[in-house]
Amino acid sequence: MTPRKDRRFKQWNKTKITPLTDPRNSEGRPPIDAFTYDLSIGGARLQTVESFEVGTLLRLQIELVRTSEALRVEGVVRWRRWDDAANVFEMGVEFQHTSMVTVLSLMKNLHDARCSSALPKAQPAQTGFGRS
Repeated sequence: MTPRKDRRFKQWNKTKITPLTDPRNSEGRPPIDAFTYDLSIGGARLQTVESFEVGTLLRLQIELVRTSEALRVEGVVRWRRWDDAANVFEMGVEFQHTSMVTVLSLMKNLHDARCSSALPKAQPAQTGFGRS
């Protein structure tokens, strides 16, 4: 198994997913609720009730829990599987950074995660997934 390029941080963040067939057009489809987990500079694991094919381009809006910033980034689905215990799909998404601002926001959020162990760990609700 190949080691990961970037260190992962276990952090739940509310996320909205919009699948993109054309990066400039989301076809008016409402975003899908999700959570990110195992967040890194290079990507994240997503949990959601809807599955996407490997290779699908997604637009993500991630509410970073530590810095309260809304991060907007595009990513490609690299793997997916069904999680019986949580009753959701899990997907690995590799970020496609087009702006240094997103990288800096992630670095700030992840750095704060290492320095603030006193903050409570947020857990996602088992309900509330769906379209908004």
